[in-house]
Order: sequence, then C-alpha cells, then structure tokens
Amino acid sequence: MSKTIRYYRHSETEWNKQGRLQGWHDSPLTQHGVLLAKQIMWKPDVVYCSDLQRAVATANYMFPNDTIHQRAELREIYLGNWQGKWIEQLQHDSHYQCYQETPQHFRAQSQESFATVTKRMLHVHEQLLASTYENIAVVSHGVALACLFCALRNDSIENLWEYMLTSAAYEAYDWINQ
Repeated sequence: MSKTIRYYRHSETEWNKQGRLQGWHDSPLTQHGVLLAKQIMWKPDVVYCSDLQRAVATANYMFPNDTIHQRAELREIYLGNWQGKWIEQLQHDSHYQCYQETPQHFRAQSQESFATVTKRMLHVHEQLLASTYENIAVVSHGVALACLFCALRNDSIENLWEYMLTSAAYEAYDWINQ
C-alpha cells in the first residue's frame, strides 16, 4: 500500500500580513488567504488540522466537503510573551534574535522549545503512517511544520528556517509499504 501525506501551512492571516507573531493566538484569514485556500484541488481520504482557528478555517476552505479532525498536537510553537507582539518590536531583543538567527542555540524561556514541537509533530506523523488512510491532508503551522520537516530529513535545527512554507503551500511525503 502506498501512502501520501500532504502537510499544508495555514493560509495568510491578518497578523501575518501585519507582521505580528501569533503562536497560540489567532487572527482571521485575509481575503487573499481565503482565495489561496480555495485553490487547493486535492481529494484526501481524511483531513487533520491544528485546533487553532486559522488552521481550522484554512482546512474548511481547502476541503469544504470533508470532516475536519482537529488535533492540538498540530498547533504552532507556543511563543509565550512574544505572542501578539509586532516582529519589528522584537528585533532588538537578543533572545528573539537567537530564535531567528541561530535556532540551534535558542533556549526557551516563556516559549516552547523546538525540541518539544518536533517531538509532538513526529508523534502525529508516526500515527498517520500507521493509519489505514492512503491520502492524508494535514493543515498546521509554519514553525511546527519546519520542525517536522527538519526531523524527517535528519537535518539540524540550525537549518530550520529553510523549511518554512508560504501561506497555503504544502509539502507531500510518499511512502510505499511492502
């Protein structure tokens, strides 16, 4: 049996557009974000998404005729006291600079660590591989997916930002079980 898992990043939100960090906070999709999500023309067997509303809204626009199964493990990285802040305001924060420029040296303070995000995303991934579904859609978040993609490629978290998807973009993984 072959299996395809398509991991989608949620569509563009108002805060994405404004340059604000979301983490576990939410903001609505922009009109452009809605249009991007509606362009997806794939029919999966099952759809999973983060329980954050921007991911739920994206999944509903992408797959309007499917049941959406929400999972908290697919949430974005928890950004603690940075959530809701303007990225521009954080540019002089040395802790935020480390997060952005040298993620391999980042030590979470009020935030969730990259290792914790990676562990929960890999756990979901392993469950999906063990499921009986052949075509699986997953709608999650930028950093959460980048952590997963780094781990799936056995890459260093140092290269985390190379794995960031744009809004409503996806990366597909195909497996053939013998």
